[in-house]
Amino acid sequence: MNIKDLKNILKVFLTLQWAKELPRQGFIAMGFKRNEADSVAAHSFSTSLLAYFLAKQLQKEGGKIDPEKVLKMGLVHDIGETIVGDVGTFVKGMAKGVFADIEEEGVKALVEGLDFKEEIIELVGEYNGRKTLEARVVKVADNLDALAQAKGVPGARDALKYFKEVYHLTKFNWHKKAVDLILSGEVETVRDWQIKH
Repeated sequence: MNIKDLKNILKVFLTLQWAKELPRQGFIAMGFKRNEADSVAAHSFSTSLLAYFLAKQLQKEGGKIDPEKVLKMGLVHDIGETIVGDVGTFVKGMAKGVFADIEEEGVKALVEGLDFKEEIIELVGEYNGRKTLEARVVKVADNLDALAQAKGVPGARDALKYFKEVYHLTKFNWHKKAVDLILSGEVETVRDWQIKH
């Protein structure tokens, strides 16, 4: 590998380490303690996996969706926050779209030295546009990941109503059903392996 390219990749990688310590501000604004709010990196990891699982299921059911693109989009959907910081959903709403441009600039600044920067910039832009099936599925996963995090925190009960309202962004009936299943406790974590051993 060319040493210049390797240096550029490592520069981005080392910068992304900050996302491990960057708490998600929406949770802090809802009254979560610092140890109750996950990091941007943790959120991106679980959002990506859930989005991929959902995309694979939709593909199996005949949907024209690219699960690998969904996985990549989930991984990079919040990388701009590494540069500009995480701003909670409520504050973004108050700013009426201003932060979209700021986060886009953060993404560009982060990946500037990469030969494949256009792909990453396009993936983040597509996610923010919410027009494609892939972007809408990642948004579902983004929402459900935040819901799962909030559900486990006793002080977040009042905030849970927000998650019931968000599914209108994705236009999937099954998004609303997923929110209801998580909130009702009808679906819980896998624990069968604990019982068997």
